Amino acid sequence: MKLSRLADESGVRTTTLKHWIRVGILPPGTLRNRTTASYTQRHVERARLIVVLRDSYDASTTAIKKLTALIDSAGVTTLEVMNACQAFALGTPEDIASDPEYAEYRERTYELMRRRDWRGYPGAAEQGLAHALWQAASVGLDCDLDELMAYADALEPLAGRNILALGPTGSPDEIARRMLLAVSARARQLVAVSSLAHAAASVRAAIERGDAPADLAMPPSA
Repeated sequence: MKLSRLADESGVRTTTLKHWIRVGILPPGTLRNRTTASYTQRHVERARLIVVLRDSYDASTTAIKKLTALIDSAGVTTLEVMNACQAFALGTPEDIASDPEYAEYRERTYELMRRRDWRGYPGAAEQGLAHALWQAASVGLDCDLDELMAYADALEPLAGRNILALGPTGSPDEIARRMLLAVSARARQLVAVSSLAHAAASVRAAIERGDAPADLAMPPSA
């Protein structure tokens, strides 16, 4: 296909595609003559992946190059691509696995995994949870193992359904794109539900104290 069709298929302007080729995040096409190159479905899928990385994650050229280099590695597996996407989405510091400051939170994560027979060590998600636990504790929201188990009880059934919905098939670029979109969407959903629960708890407390009327902030009738 010509560059103009690649632009149509990917939803990216030709000038942007040319820039991505110049900086090395989109592979060049196959030259047909001095001025014309041809492109394939692989270019479409890579361009769509870059759009997600740019628009949903505000990724730098360097970060995009790092992820796509792994995707393009010979023999890369679907699990490796998914782990790389989780690492990208979580933005976990590289020293989480060894820094003594995180030791308590690493062990709490490992115990959760042992109790639930969750596999994924070593991995981005495991390290991401240790980092998240450390961050929460640093602002006075320490989460003990019982609380983690309660979260896991709610989330584990959803995870299975999410994996089925995503599907393991497709090119590495397409798998990465779907994975990154899903992580972003699910994170926003969970934060929104948590925010709604906290808002409801605050309203309930105000009502119980007598600081607000009993019908405050009720949703519309069905």
